[in-house]
Amino acid sequence: MTTRKALPKRLEKTIYQQFGAQCPFCGEQDVSTLQIHHIEPHAVVQEHSAENLLLTCANCHQKIEDRRISARDVHRAKFEAEQGGNVRPKASGTANSNTVTVSGDNHGMVANSISVQTLKTSINVAPMSGTISASYSRRNYAKYLIDRYHDFKRAEVGKGNVRHAVLYKSIEREFGAKWDNLPEERFEALVSYLQRRIDSTRLGKNRKARGQARYSAFDEHQTK
Repeated sequence: MTTRKALPKRLEKTIYQQFGAQCPFCGEQDVSTLQIHHIEPHAVVQEHSAENLLLTCANCHQKIEDRRISARDVHRAKFEAEQGGNVRPKASGTANSNTVTVSGDNHGMVANSISVQTLKTSINVAPMSGTISASYSRRNYAKYLIDRYHDFKRAEVGKGNVRHAVLYKSIEREFGAKWDNLPEERFEALVSYLQRRIDSTRLGKNRKARGQARYSAFDEHQTK
C-alpha cells in the first residue's frame, strides 16, 4: 500500500495566497475551516501540484464531493484565482497623488498594508461570462492547441523564426475576435481551425501520413 505524501507547506501557502485565504464559493475566511481540495482526485493523479489544488471551506468542500458544486464551477473558481480574481485593491490618497494603497489580507506581502508609487494603474478584469476565457477547461485546451501549433511550426522553421503573432492575427481575421473572447458556442469551430493549422505544418502532414497523433482530443486532454 502506497503512503500518501503530505502536502508541502510551501505549496499550501501558495494556494492560500492564490485564493486570498478565503473560500471562492461562499467567501468564508475563517482559517480553521479552510481546506485544500484536489480538483482531480489525488488517488488518480498521485501527486500534489499547484494547478490541481483549490482552497475551499469545509462546507463547500463537502458540496464539491456531493457534486452540489459542479466541476465546471470548480474549474472556473480555479481559473479566476489564477487570473488574480481574488485581489481587491483599494485606492486612497489625494487626487493628484500617484500613491495606491492596497489593504486586506496578507497575500505574500511583508505587511498587511502597502503603499506603492506608480505612474500607471493595472486593473484585473474578470473573464466575460459565456466566453471561452470564462471556461477553464475550454480555455486550457485552446491554449494547448495554440502552443502545439507553435511547437510544430518551430520544428519547421527553427526556434528563432516562429512569429507567434501571426496565428493570433489569423484567428482574429477568421472569427472576428481574439480567441479567448469568442463565445463558448464557437469553441468547436475554433478547435477545428487550430487542428487544421497544426495538420498543415510540415511535421503535422508527416505525422498524419504515418497515422501518428498530432494532438490530444478535448476529452483526452481533460484527463491529463
